[in-house]
Amino acid sequence: MRNLTRGILLIVFTFALGLAPILQAAGDRYAAVAYSPKTGRWGYGANYATKSEAIARARRECGRSDARTNWCKNAWIALAISDESPGGWGSAWGETADAARAAARRECLARNPDARVIVCVSAYE
Repeated sequence: MRNLTRGILLIVFTFALGLAPILQAAGDRYAAVAYSPKTGRWGYGANYATKSEAIARARRECGRSDARTNWCKNAWIALAISDESPGGWGSAWGETADAARAAARRECLARNPDARVIVCVSAYE
């Protein structure tokens, strides 16, 4: 009886370990931003099951072939632009909206004299 109990526990434990990553992956959500440096147009996609879906939505919203994109999984993503340097931009993700905004500003400021966040979205929106 003791061996049967151990065997059942081993099977349950093995099943639980194998199922955990699948269940976690099923809950993953993606968001993306797109920005056209030539026109200043932008777009975003949020709450998608795949990275490619989120990016495709952001590109469609932006509507420009020169759109640059960035994405996140289970996080926030922000896009910052420069008012003083036409076409200047930066984007980044963070665990919180504030972290994503701050990181996007830093990315933009690394190549431009100023930075203004124009969008910040959660992968779960």
